[in-house]
Amino acid sequence: MRKLIFTLFAFILLIATHKSYAQSGQELLDICNMVAGEATYLKDFQIKLDEAKPGEESPTARYSLVLSKNTQYRFSVCNSKDYSGEAIIQIFDNNRLIGTNHMVATGKTYPTFDFKCSSAGVYHIFVNFKEGKQGLAVVLLSYVDRF
Repeated sequence: MRKLIFTLFAFILLIATHKSYAQSGQELLDICNMVAGEATYLKDFQIKLDEAKPGEESPTARYSLVLSKNTQYRFSVCNSKDYSGEAIIQIFDNNRLIGTNHMVATGKTYPTFDFKCSSAGVYHIFVNFKEGKQGLAVVLLSYVDRF
Protein backbone atom coordinates (compact mmCIF):
# COMPACT_ATOMS: atom_id res chain seq x y z
CA MET A 1 0.00 0.00 0.00
CA ARG A 2 2.83 2.39 0.87
CA LYS A 3 4.51 1.58 -2.42
CA LEU A 4 1.31 2.47 -4.31
CA ILE A 5 0.91 5.76 -2.47
CA PHE A 6 4.57 6.64 -3.05
CA THR A 7 4.27 5.81 -6.77
CA LEU A 8 1.09 7.86 -7.07
CA PHE A 9 2.71 10.79 -5.24
CA ALA A 10 5.80 10.62 -7.47
CA PHE A 11 3.62 10.53 -10.59
CA ILE A 12 1.60 13.59 -9.45
CA LEU A 13 4.83 15.43 -8.61
CA LEU A 14 6.24 14.60 -12.04
CA ILE A 15 3.15 15.96 -13.79
CA ALA A 16 3.10 19.09 -11.64
CA THR A 17 6.72 19.94 -12.49
CA HIS A 18 6.46 19.04 -16.18
CA LYS A 19 7.83 21.82 -18.37
CA SER A 20 5.98 23.00 -21.44
CA TYR A 21 8.00 22.55 -24.62
CA ALA A 22 7.66 24.30 -27.97
CA GLN A 23 5.02 22.97 -30.32
CA SER A 24 6.37 21.08 -33.29
CA GLY A 25 4.94 21.15 -36.79
CA GLN A 26 3.58 17.63 -36.26
CA GLU A 27 1.71 18.68 -33.11
CA LEU A 28 0.17 21.62 -34.97
CA LEU A 29 -0.78 19.28 -37.83
CA ASP A 30 -2.54 16.94 -35.40
CA ILE A 31 -4.46 19.89 -33.92
CA CYS A 32 -5.39 21.11 -37.41
CA ASN A 33 -6.73 17.67 -38.32
CA MET A 34 -9.11 17.93 -35.37
CA VAL A 35 -10.12 21.49 -36.29
CA ALA A 36 -10.87 20.41 -39.89
CA GLY A 37 -13.59 18.08 -38.61
CA GLU A 38 -15.03 15.47 -40.97
CA ALA A 39 -13.07 16.76 -43.98
CA THR A 40 -10.51 14.47 -45.64
CA TYR A 41 -6.84 15.47 -45.36
CA LEU A 42 -5.19 16.36 -48.70
CA LYS A 43 -2.09 18.46 -48.02
CA ASP A 44 -0.44 20.56 -45.36
CA PHE A 45 1.87 23.55 -45.40
CA GLN A 46 4.16 24.31 -42.47
CA ILE A 47 4.97 27.99 -42.33
CA LYS A 48 7.56 29.73 -40.19
CA LEU A 49 8.23 33.38 -40.95
CA ASP A 50 10.36 36.00 -39.25
CA GLU A 51 9.01 39.32 -38.04
CA ALA A 52 8.79 42.09 -40.64
CA LYS A 53 11.42 44.77 -40.33
CA PRO A 54 10.18 48.35 -39.80
CA GLY A 55 9.04 49.90 -43.06
CA GLU A 56 9.00 46.58 -44.94
CA GLU A 57 6.12 44.38 -46.05
CA SER A 58 5.26 41.27 -44.07
CA PRO A 59 7.15 38.14 -45.15
CA THR A 60 4.82 35.88 -47.14
CA ALA A 61 4.87 32.17 -47.97
CA ARG A 62 3.52 31.42 -51.46
CA TYR A 63 2.24 28.11 -52.80
CA SER A 64 0.52 27.02 -56.00
CA LEU A 65 -2.19 24.35 -56.04
CA VAL A 66 -4.24 22.67 -58.71
CA LEU A 67 -7.84 22.47 -57.52
CA SER A 68 -10.72 20.59 -59.15
CA LYS A 69 -13.97 22.02 -60.48
CA ASN A 70 -17.19 21.54 -58.45
CA THR A 71 -15.28 20.62 -55.30
CA GLN A 72 -15.58 22.10 -51.83
CA TYR A 73 -12.29 22.42 -49.94
CA ARG A 74 -11.60 23.40 -46.35
CA PHE A 75 -8.57 25.44 -45.31
CA SER A 76 -7.68 25.16 -41.62
CA VAL A 77 -4.96 27.05 -39.82
CA CYS A 78 -3.33 26.30 -36.48
CA ASN A 79 -0.97 28.83 -34.96
CA SER A 80 1.81 27.92 -32.56
CA LYS A 81 1.29 29.22 -29.05
CA ASP A 82 5.04 29.89 -28.91
CA TYR A 83 4.81 32.85 -31.32
CA SER A 84 2.59 35.92 -31.34
CA GLY A 85 1.86 35.78 -35.08
CA GLU A 86 -1.64 34.86 -36.31
CA ALA A 87 -1.65 33.32 -39.81
CA ILE A 88 -3.73 34.87 -42.58
CA ILE A 89 -4.51 32.69 -45.61
CA GLN A 90 -5.42 34.21 -48.95
CA ILE A 91 -6.44 32.32 -52.11
CA PHE A 92 -5.92 34.01 -55.46
CA ASP A 93 -7.10 33.12 -58.96
CA ASN A 94 -4.64 35.08 -61.11
CA ASN A 95 -4.62 38.46 -59.32
CA ARG A 96 -8.13 38.22 -57.83
CA LEU A 97 -8.62 37.43 -54.13
CA ILE A 98 -11.28 34.72 -53.93
CA GLY A 99 -10.98 33.43 -50.37
CA THR A 100 -9.46 34.28 -47.00
CA ASN A 101 -9.75 33.49 -43.30
CA HIS A 102 -9.35 37.17 -42.34
CA MET A 103 -12.17 39.70 -42.49
CA VAL A 104 -10.64 43.15 -42.91
CA ALA A 105 -13.86 44.97 -41.93
CA THR A 106 -14.02 43.32 -38.50
CA GLY A 107 -10.36 42.43 -37.99
CA LYS A 108 -11.41 38.87 -37.10
CA THR A 109 -9.39 35.86 -38.24
CA TYR A 110 -11.10 32.46 -38.42
CA PRO A 111 -9.43 29.07 -37.86
CA THR A 112 -11.15 27.50 -40.90
CA PHE A 113 -12.99 28.50 -44.03
CA ASP A 114 -14.52 26.54 -46.89
CA PHE A 115 -13.85 27.29 -50.54
CA LYS A 116 -16.16 26.12 -53.32
CA CYS A 117 -14.03 25.74 -56.42
CA SER A 118 -16.15 26.40 -59.51
CA SER A 119 -13.33 26.27 -62.05
CA ALA A 120 -10.46 23.78 -62.29
CA GLY A 121 -7.02 25.31 -62.45
CA VAL A 122 -4.00 26.63 -60.64
CA TYR A 123 -4.70 28.70 -57.53
CA HIS A 124 -2.16 30.63 -55.49
CA ILE A 125 -2.10 30.44 -51.69
CA PHE A 126 -0.44 33.27 -49.78
CA VAL A 127 0.18 32.99 -46.04
CA ASN A 128 1.53 35.76 -43.83
CA PHE A 129 1.20 36.71 -40.18
CA LYS A 130 -1.05 39.49 -38.95
CA GLU A 131 0.76 42.80 -38.41
CA GLY A 132 4.00 41.26 -39.73
CA LYS A 133 4.69 39.41 -36.49
CA GLN A 134 6.91 36.35 -36.28
CA GLY A 135 4.98 33.12 -36.40
CA LEU A 136 4.77 29.39 -36.88
CA ALA A 137 1.62 27.80 -38.28
CA VAL A 138 0.28 24.82 -40.17
CA VAL A 139 -2.25 25.31 -42.96
CA LEU A 140 -4.23 22.22 -43.82
CA LEU A 141 -6.05 21.66 -47.11
CA SER A 142 -8.93 19.18 -46.85
CA TYR A 143 -11.57 17.78 -49.17
CA VAL A 144 -15.15 18.38 -48.00
CA ASP A 145 -17.50 17.37 -50.84
CA ARG A 146 -18.40 17.56 -54.55
CA PHE A 147 -21.22 19.87 -55.60
